[in-house]
Amino acid sequence: MAKVKLHRCSWTFLHTEIDACWRVQKALDEQGVEYEVVKHGFGKGKRPSVEGLSGQSKLPVLELQDGEVYREESKEMAARIRAGHI
Repeated sequence: MAKVKLHRCSWTFLHTEIDACWRVQKALDEQGVEYEVVKHGFGKGKRPSVEGLSGQSKLPVLELQDGEVYREESKEMAARIRAGHI
């Protein structure tokens, strides 16, 4: 079973640093963190399931094994992952 769930946009395929979801996924990969991808719809519209999880509609969101839900700006999320705090 994956340690975390990465809730990200469905269209993360360009693999560039301007893509917030890719930035966090890349950091997880670099650190060898086991994760499951949970894709959410296109665009930046309403995302009821994400809002229910994190209280906002923005992605990415990490759902940790202990049930903690973590959401910040992607650069801060990637830095926390690289620092070994995920």
